[in-house]
Formats: sequence, structure tokens, C-alpha cells
Amino acid sequence: MKKVLSLVLLFLMMMSIMGTVNAAFTCKVSMQMEKTEFKKGDEFTVDINISDIQSERGVISLGATLEYDKDSLTLVKMEGQNGWESPSVGSSYNEANGKIAITRNGLGKNNETIFRITFKVKEGTKKNLLVTLKNISLADGTSPLSVEKVYKNITIQEGTNNPVPNPTPDDNDNTLPVIPNTNNTVTNDTTPDKKLPQTGVSNVILVVGIVATLTVAVICFVKMRDLNRK
Repeated sequence: MKKVLSLVLLFLMMMSIMGTVNAAFTCKVSMQMEKTEFKKGDEFTVDINISDIQSERGVISLGATLEYDKDSLTLVKMEGQNGWESPSVGSSYNEANGKIAITRNGLGKNNETIFRITFKVKEGTKKNLLVTLKNISLADGTSPLSVEKVYKNITIQEGTNNPVPNPTPDDNDNTLPVIPNTNNTVTNDTTPDKKLPQTGVSNVILVVGIVATLTVAVICFVKMRDLNRK
């Protein structure tokens, strides 16, 4: 009898986890700038945005790796926006390897800027630069999402006296859609994001599933924030 009961409980847990996976969220991550041409000595900002969120709960955490030419650009500051934590050296940002791990002060479902990066162009800069945010991972407390990278190409103009043309909207966001990653691989989805059907399970199954998935999410995030060990 005890063996049968154990098998039943195991089956219920597996079914609840499967139901939670089916309810996974989707969203898009993009990198936005007012312009992409600058002169030596200029300061400029890069916004990391999230949009088209499909989630019953909302996004709560983000992990990623920031890459840029440190010989050409100075990282002035990073500021969290809309309730997101500011990536700070020694806690949520490792300047040695570029890894970032931040959380929001509550679950969010709106299109918004997660954080803003301010750079300054050095005197000895190269002409063509690239700012990249890669290995992006987001969580809503139920299932992880991942995307390979978002990036911007930057051009440095010669001279310091000629005025820079008026900025025009940058429509090329180099945006990569994010989809549920259940096999630890990145997949690009070119079709509009849709909510996935919910699996009908009992209240008992849902409770077990929520506890299990939240536990996994917490463990994953703690590992992601332990930046200085890598």
C-alpha cells in the first residue's frame, strides 16, 4: 500500500511540473539607442528593454553578460529602471567577466526598460565598435527563458568640432525573440508570441507544481548571482 501511494504521489508531482512547463512565459529583449554615431569624448546611453511579455505571473529576474571594447569605451554607470535593481560592482555586476544578475522589486508584465548603461568614448577609440548583451536569462518564478544576445553597432566619427547630425529613430533593434527553453538550447521564434494553453489539473497538483518550480527557480537564481566564483 505504501509503495502504491508513493507511486501516485510521484505521478502527481510529475504531472504538476508538466502543467507548469506548459504555462511558461514568452517575451522579447531589445537594445535601444537614440543614435549610433558619436565623436571622441561623447557620452551615450544604451537601454535594455523587455516587451511582449506573455506570463500569468510576470518577470522577476534577469541574468546576462555585458561585452564592449574597454580600450575604446568607459563604462560610466548602469542604472536600474522601473523597479529593477541597478547592476553594481561587487554584488550584481562582475566587471572582470561582465556578468550581471539583477531582480525586480516585484513581478512585472509591462513593456519597459530594465536598466540603462552610460558609456563615454575614449580618445584612443576604434572607428567601429560593438556593445553586446549575451547569454540572457529571465525568470518569472515558474520556468526559465533564454536568448543568445542583443547588440548594437557603433560608429565613431573623426574630429571633435563638427556637429553630429540630428538623431533619427533607430528602427534596427537587433531584437531576438525569447521563447521557453526546455532543452537548454536557444531557439528563435519568428512568429508572434501567443499564450500557451493551460493544462487542467486539480488544486492539489497545482500546489505541488508551484512549490517544486519555485524551488528550482530560487536555486537557479542564487547560482546565477554567485558571480565572483566564476
